[in-house]
Amino acid sequence: MDTMVQTQTKPAIQFVERHPMDDLLREDRLPHIWCPGCGLGTALSCFISALMKSGLDLDKVAVVSGIGCAGRVAGYVKLDSFHTTHGRAIPFATGLKLANPQLEVVVFSGDGDLIAIGGNHFIHAARRNIDMLVICVNNFNYGMTGGQMGPTTPTSAYTTTSPYGNYEHPFNLVYLAAASGAVYVARWTVLHVRRLERAILEALDRKGFRFIEVIAPCPTGFGRRNRMRQGLDAMKFYREHSVIRHGIDPKEAAIEPGKEIVVGKFVDVEKPTFLELIRDQLKVSTREETPVTPSSPSSQRKPIARIEVRFTGLGGQGIIRAGYITGKAASIYDGRNAVLIQSYGPEARGGASSAQVIISDEPIWYPRIISTSVLVAMSQEGWSKYHSELGEGGIAIIDEDLVTPEPPPPAGVRLLKVPATRIAEGLGRRIVANIVMLGFLAAVTDFITREAFEEAIRTSVPRGTEELNLRAFEEGYKAGEEQR
Repeated sequence: MDTMVQTQTKPAIQFVERHPMDDLLREDRLPHIWCPGCGLGTALSCFISALMKSGLDLDKVAVVSGIGCAGRVAGYVKLDSFHTTHGRAIPFATGLKLANPQLEVVVFSGDGDLIAIGGNHFIHAARRNIDMLVICVNNFNYGMTGGQMGPTTPTSAYTTTSPYGNYEHPFNLVYLAAASGAVYVARWTVLHVRRLERAILEALDRKGFRFIEVIAPCPTGFGRRNRMRQGLDAMKFYREHSVIRHGIDPKEAAIEPGKEIVVGKFVDVEKPTFLELIRDQLKVSTREETPVTPSSPSSQRKPIARIEVRFTGLGGQGIIRAGYITGKAASIYDGRNAVLIQSYGPEARGGASSAQVIISDEPIWYPRIISTSVLVAMSQEGWSKYHSELGEGGIAIIDEDLVTPEPPPPAGVRLLKVPATRIAEGLGRRIVANIVMLGFLAAVTDFITREAFEEAIRTSVPRGTEELNLRAFEEGYKAGEEQR
C-alpha cells in the first residue's frame, strides 16, 4: 500500500518594510567602526529621530563635523555633510550659514575637537550668536587617538597621559557655552534617550547659537582606566549619579568626582542672530548711503576672467584700505566677484604691508595671487619683494619719489611712475597718497569703472574726509590719463 506523505512548505521570510531611520543613513558606510559600548550610536539615533520629527526640509540640513570618533557622524548620515579638519568644524559651519542662510546647520563633533583645538572658534561663534546647533559628544578623552587627557577630563581621572590622575581643572561646557552667549544650552547623557531627542528637537526649532552636551561612554579609551570597562557600566553610573535640574545656573553644573552629574536644560532665551544684526545694519546703511547697485550694466563692462592686484607699502600708508576700496568697487558697485587678503607686520606703522585683491566675473575658487596682473608699490621693500611676481603683460605702478625700480621688472611688464605722495602733499594731506594711487590705477586700467571707485571711496573713508579723498582720486586720475 502506497503511503502519501504531505509536507508543508514554510513561506519565505520577506522584509518588506525598512526601518524609518534607514533613509537617513549611508548604508554603504555601515557597519560603523565605533567600539562596542560607545555612546555615539545612541547619540546619532537621537539626532536622526529628532530630525525626522522636526518637519525640516532635509535637503536644507547640513551636518558638519571635525576629527575624532564623533566626526564619523558626517560620513554616516545621508544628508549634505562636511567632514572638516581638526578643530575647524565651527568655522566651516559659519561659512555655510553665511553663504546660504536658508540652511539648517548642525555641528556634530566631540569634546576634543570642539573644545580643545576648536575652543576659540566655539566661544566666538557663541558670542556672535551664529545660527547653528552644536552637539558635542563628551566622552572625557581623546578616544580615537589613544585615550589621552582632554579639556573635559575630570580631575583625578586616569588616561594614557595622566596615569597618576588628572590635575588640570576641566571645562564646564554648559557654563562655557552660556557665558559665551549661547541662546540654548542643555546637557543629557546617552541614558536619557527620550530627553536628549526632545532637546535636539527643541533646539532645531530655535534660532541662534544652540549647544547640547551629550555625556557618552568610551569604554576603550576612558572606561577601562576608570572602572567602566563596558558601556553598561557607564549607563549604570549615569542612572545612579545623574540628577535633572532644569534652569539652574550652569556654573553649578560642573562635573566633579564624587558629585552628581547635573543634566537638564539650563538656558533658553531669544536674541538677534549675527545675520539678523547684519541685515539691520545694512538697512541703516542703505538709507544713509547711495543705493548699492552696479555703476554700469554688465553688458557694457569688459568681461574679465581673473585680475590679480597687489598693493604693497608700509604700515600707515593706507595699503589695506586701498585694497579694501578696490575690492568693494569691483564687487558692490561693478557687480563682479572679488576677494581680499591682507598682511602686515607687527608694527602699527612702518612695517611691511600688503593687500591682495582678486577680481573676476567667474567664481573665485583660489583667493591668492598666482601671477600678479597689477603691482602698486609705495615702498622700496615692497617692490623688492613682489616685483618678480608680475606676469607678462602686467602693469607695475610705483610712487616715483619712494621707489626705485631696482631690480627691474620682468620682461613684458609695463612700468608706470606717479608722484602720488607729492600730489597728496599738494592737497595738504600726505595720508591720501593711497587714494591718488587708486585714481591713477582707474585711469590706466579698465577692469573697474571710475564711478565704482568713486562710490567705494565715498562710502569707505572717514566721515568728513569724503571731499578730500575724492579730490585725491581725481588728481591721480588726471596723472593716469597722461600715461594711458
